[in-house]
Amino acid sequence: MKDDSHAGHVKTSAVVLPGIITTAVKLGVDIQGILRKLGISLDLEHITRSTIGLDQVHAIVMEVEKATGHPAIGLLNGENFDLEYMPHLKTFLMASSTIREAFENTRSFRELITPLLILKLEEPGDEVVIKLQPDRTLSEEDERHYTEMVFSYIKTLVNRLLKKTVPPRTVYFRHGRYEIASLYVDFFGSPIILNAPENSIRYESTIMDIPLPGGLPEIKQQAADILNQQIADSPLRDGLVEAIRKLLVKRNDLLNASLQQVATSLNMSARTLQRRLAENGYGWSELRDRIRFQLAVQALKSRRLTIEEISDKLGFSDRHCFTRAFKRWSGHSPSTYRRKHSP
Repeated sequence: MKDDSHAGHVKTSAVVLPGIITTAVKLGVDIQGILRKLGISLDLEHITRSTIGLDQVHAIVMEVEKATGHPAIGLLNGENFDLEYMPHLKTFLMASSTIREAFENTRSFRELITPLLILKLEEPGDEVVIKLQPDRTLSEEDERHYTEMVFSYIKTLVNRLLKKTVPPRTVYFRHGRYEIASLYVDFFGSPIILNAPENSIRYESTIMDIPLPGGLPEIKQQAADILNQQIADSPLRDGLVEAIRKLLVKRNDLLNASLQQVATSLNMSARTLQRRLAENGYGWSELRDRIRFQLAVQALKSRRLTIEEISDKLGFSDRHCFTRAFKRWSGHSPSTYRRKHSP
């Protein structure tokens, strides 16, 4: 993938392109001509290791939309985004036992595909609200295309997992393009609210915990283990997050420290660290637990330390607290995980 210095400071994985290309091909668009015009080359052999400027992605989308005359091309891009170059992420999603489980690992999308995918789930009353937080780097039109694609993919994923069509209750968009509202209604099969204060797609909360016909917990866990390894080597891995990970690996005493102590070790204020983490969709406790989980997995597989030693090294007060946390992260106790995954 061509990676010019002017290609945009926000990078996304090149795996987003096949879905856009599929849309273009289905609609009879000369996508090769568009890519040549924009000076973009595609290397499928190394696509998971390639990045592309976000502004380049949006330039392609705009060209395809202009060539087809389709006013909401993001909907089709979302339908055609099939994770064909991310098979373990696809397996993780499709082997989930519930919709709630499938949404547990949206962090993988952000760290392997695009840093802009910051989803927030809320469950007020009898509905689940899936909010897509806006990014200040996006123009209004870019945000519209991006939101269309994400909500289209969510709708497609929910229907695939449930193996039936379940329309959302309501879909909210921040933009005000009323001339395409009827397209949205036809596509989602639900009421559409434009000029909303947030981008969100809402379902009845009962769908979150329905046992899924394709649920395969052991396969899902194997896929999750591979995803953790891929995330550690992702070309999109955030520099700050990586700096924190390296710090916590070096300084085990900080694994149970406050945000202020970690910020001081990074030579920044707690407020600055909190703001920068929030910009990437992290909370301190969440990030610390994610790093702890990765370190725990490595230690359990290596067998060099006892479970009590791992618990102490990761800053837990005792083995019971570590076991409870690890079961929350992986669905298994540390001893069960070690038996299943050690050579």
